[in-house]
Amino acid sequence: MKKSLLFIFVFISSIALYAQENPQFSHFLFNKLAYNPGYTGGKEVLALQALYRQQWQNIEGAPRTLNFAVHSPFANKTGGLGLMITQDEIGLLSNTAIDALYAYRIHMGKSTILSLGLQARVEYSKINWNKAKTTGGTDNLIPTDNETSVKPNIGAGAYLTSGNFFIGFSIPQFMETTLYKDNVENLPSFKRLRTYYLMTGAEIPLNSKIDFIPGMLVSFNPNAPLEAEWNLNLMFSKTLLIGASYRAGDSVDALLGLQLSKALRMGLSYDYSLSELKKYNVGSFEAMLEYCFNYNDTGIRNLRYF
Repeated sequence: MKKSLLFIFVFISSIALYAQENPQFSHFLFNKLAYNPGYTGGKEVLALQALYRQQWQNIEGAPRTLNFAVHSPFANKTGGLGLMITQDEIGLLSNTAIDALYAYRIHMGKSTILSLGLQARVEYSKINWNKAKTTGGTDNLIPTDNETSVKPNIGAGAYLTSGNFFIGFSIPQFMETTLYKDNVENLPSFKRLRTYYLMTGAEIPLNSKIDFIPGMLVSFNPNAPLEAEWNLNLMFSKTLLIGASYRAGDSVDALLGLQLSKALRMGLSYDYSLSELKKYNVGSFEAMLEYCFNYNDTGIRNLRYF
Protein backbone atom coordinates (compact mmCIF):
# COMPACT_ATOMS: atom_id res chain seq x y z
CA MET A 1 0.00 0.00 0.00
CA LYS A 2 2.80 2.38 0.93
CA LYS A 3 4.67 1.61 -2.29
CA SER A 4 1.50 2.24 -4.26
CA LEU A 5 1.05 5.60 -2.57
CA LEU A 6 4.60 6.64 -3.42
CA PHE A 7 4.19 5.52 -7.02
CA ILE A 8 0.94 7.50 -7.34
CA PHE A 9 2.61 10.60 -5.90
CA VAL A 10 5.60 10.39 -8.24
CA PHE A 11 3.33 9.77 -11.23
CA ILE A 12 1.10 12.75 -10.41
CA SER A 13 4.14 14.94 -9.76
CA SER A 14 5.60 13.97 -13.13
CA ILE A 15 2.39 14.93 -14.89
CA ALA A 16 2.23 18.21 -13.00
CA LEU A 17 5.81 19.09 -13.90
CA TYR A 18 5.32 18.42 -17.60
CA ALA A 19 1.82 19.90 -17.85
CA GLN A 20 2.85 23.06 -16.00
CA GLU A 21 6.53 23.26 -16.83
CA ASN A 22 6.73 26.92 -15.83
CA PRO A 23 4.52 28.92 -13.48
CA GLN A 24 1.39 30.28 -15.12
CA PHE A 25 -0.30 33.60 -14.39
CA SER A 26 -3.82 34.77 -15.16
CA HIS A 27 -2.45 38.34 -15.24
CA PHE A 28 -0.14 37.42 -18.13
CA LEU A 29 -0.84 40.70 -19.94
CA PHE A 30 0.51 42.62 -16.96
CA ASN A 31 3.34 40.23 -16.07
CA LYS A 32 5.04 39.76 -19.43
CA LEU A 33 8.54 39.80 -17.97
CA ALA A 34 7.86 36.33 -16.52
CA TYR A 35 7.48 35.04 -20.09
CA ASN A 36 9.70 37.22 -22.28
CA PRO A 37 13.03 38.92 -21.45
CA GLY A 38 12.47 41.17 -24.48
CA TYR A 39 9.98 43.12 -22.36
CA THR A 40 12.78 44.31 -20.04
CA GLY A 41 12.50 48.10 -19.74
CA GLY A 42 9.17 48.06 -21.56
CA LYS A 43 7.41 50.14 -18.90
CA GLU A 44 9.66 53.04 -19.98
CA VAL A 45 10.38 53.77 -16.28
CA LEU A 46 11.84 51.94 -13.29
CA ALA A 47 9.14 49.45 -12.29
CA LEU A 48 8.70 47.06 -9.35
CA GLN A 49 6.19 44.24 -9.42
CA ALA A 50 5.19 41.47 -7.01
CA LEU A 51 2.69 38.71 -7.76
CA TYR A 52 1.38 35.81 -5.67
CA ARG A 53 -0.63 32.88 -7.04
CA GLN A 54 -2.34 30.06 -5.14
CA GLN A 55 -3.60 27.44 -7.57
CA TRP A 56 -6.35 24.87 -6.96
CA GLN A 57 -7.28 26.01 -3.46
CA ASN A 58 -8.15 23.10 -1.09
CA ILE A 59 -5.90 20.59 -2.88
CA GLU A 60 -2.94 19.71 -0.68
CA GLY A 61 0.37 20.34 -2.45
CA ALA A 62 -1.21 22.42 -5.25
CA PRO A 63 1.07 24.90 -7.08
CA ARG A 64 1.94 28.08 -5.23
CA THR A 65 4.03 30.81 -6.85
CA LEU A 66 5.64 34.06 -5.74
CA ASN A 67 7.15 36.29 -8.42
CA PHE A 68 9.09 39.54 -7.89
CA ALA A 69 10.63 41.67 -10.65
CA VAL A 70 12.37 45.00 -11.07
CA HIS A 71 13.35 46.42 -14.47
CA SER A 72 14.15 49.73 -16.11
CA PRO A 73 15.31 51.24 -19.40
CA PHE A 74 18.78 52.79 -19.56
CA ALA A 75 21.17 54.41 -22.06
CA ASN A 76 18.54 56.81 -23.37
CA LYS A 77 16.05 53.91 -23.49
CA THR A 78 18.11 51.92 -26.00
CA GLY A 79 18.56 49.17 -23.43
CA GLY A 80 16.79 47.54 -20.53
CA LEU A 81 18.05 45.84 -17.36
CA GLY A 82 16.11 43.75 -14.89
CA LEU A 83 16.16 41.21 -12.08
CA MET A 84 13.47 38.62 -11.39
CA ILE A 85 13.02 36.11 -8.57
CA THR A 86 10.45 33.31 -8.80
CA GLN A 87 9.67 30.83 -6.05
CA ASP A 88 7.45 27.92 -7.10
CA GLU A 89 6.15 24.97 -5.06
CA ILE A 90 4.13 21.93 -6.12
CA GLY A 91 3.72 18.90 -3.88
CA LEU A 92 7.09 17.94 -2.42
CA LEU A 93 8.90 19.88 -5.14
CA SER A 94 10.14 23.46 -4.79
CA ASN A 95 12.11 25.62 -7.20
CA THR A 96 13.66 29.07 -6.77
CA ALA A 97 14.88 30.86 -9.90
CA ILE A 98 16.89 34.09 -10.10
CA ASP A 99 17.02 35.75 -13.52
CA ALA A 100 19.25 38.59 -14.73
CA LEU A 101 17.58 40.26 -17.73
CA TYR A 102 18.88 42.44 -20.55
CA ALA A 103 17.19 43.88 -23.64
CA TYR A 104 18.53 45.81 -26.61
CA ARG A 105 15.79 48.18 -27.78
CA ILE A 106 15.71 49.29 -31.42
CA HIS A 107 13.59 52.40 -32.05
CA MET A 108 12.14 51.87 -35.53
CA GLY A 109 9.84 54.88 -35.59
CA LYS A 110 8.00 57.33 -33.40
CA SER A 111 6.00 54.61 -31.63
CA THR A 112 7.56 51.34 -32.83
CA ILE A 113 10.21 49.53 -30.79
CA LEU A 114 11.75 46.11 -31.42
CA SER A 115 13.32 44.74 -28.26
CA LEU A 116 15.66 41.72 -28.25
CA GLY A 117 16.12 40.21 -24.80
CA LEU A 118 18.41 37.75 -23.04
CA GLN A 119 18.18 36.21 -19.59
CA ALA A 120 20.63 34.26 -17.46
CA ARG A 121 19.12 32.05 -14.77
CA VAL A 122 20.22 30.11 -11.72
CA GLU A 123 17.73 27.57 -10.36
CA TYR A 124 17.81 25.97 -6.94
CA SER A 125 15.50 22.94 -6.83
CA LYS A 126 14.57 20.66 -3.99
CA ILE A 127 12.52 17.52 -3.29
CA ASN A 128 11.30 17.83 0.31
CA TRP A 129 11.05 14.15 1.22
CA ASN A 130 10.47 15.05 4.87
CA LYS A 131 6.97 16.24 3.83
CA ALA A 132 6.04 12.83 2.39
CA LYS A 133 3.09 11.16 4.11
CA THR A 134 2.27 7.44 4.33
CA THR A 135 -0.67 5.53 5.77
CA GLY A 136 1.45 4.64 8.80
CA GLY A 137 4.95 3.80 9.93
CA THR A 138 7.98 4.32 7.71
CA ASP A 139 8.49 3.46 4.05
CA ASN A 140 11.98 2.43 2.98
CA LEU A 141 11.27 3.59 -0.58
CA ILE A 142 11.11 7.20 0.60
CA PRO A 143 14.63 8.70 0.79
CA THR A 144 15.71 10.04 4.17
CA ASP A 145 17.59 13.01 2.73
CA ASN A 146 16.10 15.83 0.70
CA GLU A 147 17.33 16.01 -2.90
CA THR A 148 18.69 19.36 -4.11
CA SER A 149 20.13 20.69 -7.33
CA VAL A 150 21.59 24.02 -8.53
CA LYS A 151 21.56 24.51 -12.29
CA PRO A 152 22.14 27.42 -14.74
CA ASN A 153 19.98 28.24 -17.72
CA ILE A 154 19.66 30.89 -20.43
CA GLY A 155 16.74 32.25 -22.43
CA ALA A 156 15.88 34.76 -25.13
CA GLY A 157 12.92 36.64 -26.53
CA ALA A 158 11.82 39.25 -29.04
CA TYR A 159 9.17 41.85 -28.25
CA LEU A 160 7.69 44.32 -30.75
CA THR A 161 5.44 47.20 -29.75
CA SER A 162 3.87 49.64 -32.18
CA GLY A 163 1.45 52.23 -30.88
CA ASN A 164 -1.01 50.36 -28.69
CA PHE A 165 -0.22 46.92 -30.16
CA PHE A 166 2.40 44.38 -29.09
CA ILE A 167 3.56 40.89 -30.05
CA GLY A 168 6.32 38.78 -28.53
CA PHE A 169 7.97 35.38 -28.93
CA SER A 170 10.28 33.81 -26.37
CA ILE A 171 12.08 30.72 -25.12
CA PRO A 172 12.81 31.47 -21.44
CA GLN A 173 14.90 28.33 -20.90
CA PHE A 174 17.07 26.94 -23.67
CA MET A 175 18.91 24.29 -21.67
CA GLU A 176 17.12 21.03 -20.87
CA THR A 177 18.78 20.82 -17.48
CA THR A 178 18.10 18.05 -15.00
CA LEU A 179 16.52 19.68 -11.97
CA TYR A 180 16.70 16.69 -9.68
CA LYS A 181 19.30 13.96 -9.22
CA ASP A 182 19.16 11.07 -11.67
CA ASN A 183 20.47 8.46 -9.27
CA VAL A 184 17.50 8.26 -6.90
CA GLU A 185 16.48 4.60 -7.05
CA ASN A 186 13.06 3.84 -8.59
CA LEU A 187 12.37 7.51 -9.41
CA PRO A 188 12.19 9.18 -12.83
CA SER A 189 14.54 11.94 -13.95
CA PHE A 190 12.80 15.32 -13.96
CA LYS A 191 14.05 17.60 -16.72
CA ARG A 192 13.42 21.22 -17.62
CA LEU A 193 12.19 21.01 -21.20
CA ARG A 194 11.93 24.02 -23.49
CA THR A 195 8.64 25.90 -23.52
CA TYR A 196 7.91 28.31 -26.38
CA TYR A 197 5.67 31.34 -25.82
CA LEU A 198 3.80 33.56 -28.25
CA MET A 199 1.94 36.53 -26.77
CA THR A 200 0.05 39.39 -28.37
CA GLY A 201 -2.39 42.10 -27.36
CA ALA A 202 -3.59 45.64 -27.89
CA GLU A 203 -5.21 48.63 -26.23
CA ILE A 204 -8.12 49.87 -28.37
CA PRO A 205 -9.98 53.07 -27.41
CA LEU A 206 -13.76 52.66 -27.69
CA ASN A 207 -14.48 56.22 -26.62
CA SER A 208 -12.91 58.91 -24.43
CA LYS A 209 -13.59 56.89 -21.25
CA ILE A 210 -13.40 53.22 -22.20
CA ASP A 211 -10.55 51.15 -23.68
CA PHE A 212 -10.79 47.55 -24.90
CA ILE A 213 -7.72 45.42 -24.09
CA PRO A 214 -7.65 41.95 -25.69
CA GLY A 215 -4.72 39.56 -25.34
CA MET A 216 -3.63 36.03 -26.17
CA LEU A 217 -0.92 33.71 -24.88
CA VAL A 218 0.05 30.45 -26.60
CA SER A 219 2.59 28.10 -25.06
CA PHE A 220 4.07 24.90 -26.46
CA ASN A 221 6.08 22.24 -24.67
CA PRO A 222 7.14 19.02 -26.45
CA ASN A 223 5.83 16.91 -23.56
CA ALA A 224 2.50 18.68 -23.07
CA PRO A 225 -0.48 19.64 -25.22
CA LEU A 226 -0.54 23.06 -26.86
CA GLU A 227 -1.96 25.60 -24.41
CA ALA A 228 -3.83 28.78 -25.31
CA GLU A 229 -5.30 31.59 -23.21
CA TRP A 230 -7.56 34.42 -24.35
CA ASN A 231 -7.98 37.57 -22.31
CA LEU A 232 -10.63 40.30 -22.79
CA ASN A 233 -10.63 43.45 -20.67
CA LEU A 234 -12.42 46.78 -20.46
CA MET A 235 -10.62 49.70 -18.85
CA PHE A 236 -12.63 52.64 -17.55
CA SER A 237 -11.08 56.13 -17.31
CA LYS A 238 -7.55 54.64 -17.21
CA THR A 239 -8.37 53.59 -13.64
CA LEU A 240 -10.59 50.50 -13.35
CA LEU A 241 -10.08 47.32 -15.36
CA ILE A 242 -12.62 44.49 -15.49
CA GLY A 243 -11.84 41.43 -17.55
CA ALA A 244 -12.28 37.74 -18.23
CA SER A 245 -9.91 35.07 -19.45
CA TYR A 246 -10.33 31.56 -20.85
CA ARG A 247 -7.60 28.95 -20.54
CA ALA A 248 -8.51 26.22 -23.03
CA GLY A 249 -9.79 23.10 -21.29
CA ASP A 250 -8.64 24.35 -17.89
CA SER A 251 -10.42 27.40 -16.47
CA VAL A 252 -12.38 30.60 -16.91
CA ASP A 253 -10.96 33.55 -14.99
CA ALA A 254 -12.27 36.83 -13.63
CA LEU A 255 -9.82 39.75 -13.60
CA LEU A 256 -9.87 43.04 -11.72
CA GLY A 257 -7.33 45.86 -11.94
CA LEU A 258 -7.22 49.19 -10.17
CA GLN A 259 -4.89 52.15 -10.78
CA LEU A 260 -4.60 53.46 -7.21
CA SER A 261 -2.39 56.39 -8.25
CA LYS A 262 -0.23 57.41 -11.21
CA ALA A 263 2.49 55.15 -9.85
CA LEU A 264 0.68 52.35 -8.00
CA ARG A 265 -1.48 49.60 -9.51
CA MET A 266 -3.02 46.43 -8.08
CA GLY A 267 -4.68 43.42 -9.68
CA LEU A 268 -6.73 40.44 -8.51
CA SER A 269 -7.95 37.34 -10.30
CA TYR A 270 -10.04 34.25 -9.61
CA ASP A 271 -9.90 31.11 -11.76
CA TYR A 272 -12.77 28.61 -11.89
CA SER A 273 -11.61 25.15 -12.95
CA LEU A 274 -13.30 23.45 -15.92
CA SER A 275 -11.42 20.15 -15.70
CA GLU A 276 -12.15 17.23 -13.38
CA LEU A 277 -10.19 19.08 -10.71
CA LYS A 278 -13.23 21.32 -10.16
CA LYS A 279 -14.62 18.57 -7.90
CA TYR A 280 -11.73 18.97 -5.49
CA ASN A 281 -10.85 22.67 -5.37
CA VAL A 282 -12.55 26.05 -4.93
CA GLY A 283 -10.56 27.83 -7.61
CA SER A 284 -7.23 29.60 -8.01
CA PHE A 285 -6.38 33.06 -6.69
CA GLU A 286 -3.85 35.64 -7.79
CA ALA A 287 -2.83 39.06 -6.47
CA MET A 288 -0.50 41.59 -8.13
CA LEU A 289 1.02 44.88 -7.02
CA GLU A 290 3.09 47.21 -9.24
CA TYR A 291 4.87 50.49 -8.54
CA CYS A 292 6.44 52.72 -11.23
CA PHE A 293 9.01 55.37 -10.27
CA ASN A 294 9.62 58.80 -11.84
CA TYR A 295 6.26 58.82 -13.54
CA ASN A 296 6.08 62.60 -13.81
CA ASP A 297 9.64 62.93 -15.15
CA THR A 298 9.22 60.77 -18.24
CA GLY A 299 7.17 63.14 -20.36
CA ILE A 300 4.74 60.26 -20.95
CA ARG A 301 1.16 61.36 -20.50
CA ASN A 302 -0.22 57.87 -19.86
CA LEU A 303 1.94 54.84 -19.17
CA ARG A 304 0.85 51.71 -21.03
CA TYR A 305 -1.60 49.83 -18.87
CA PHE A 306 -0.08 46.55 -20.00
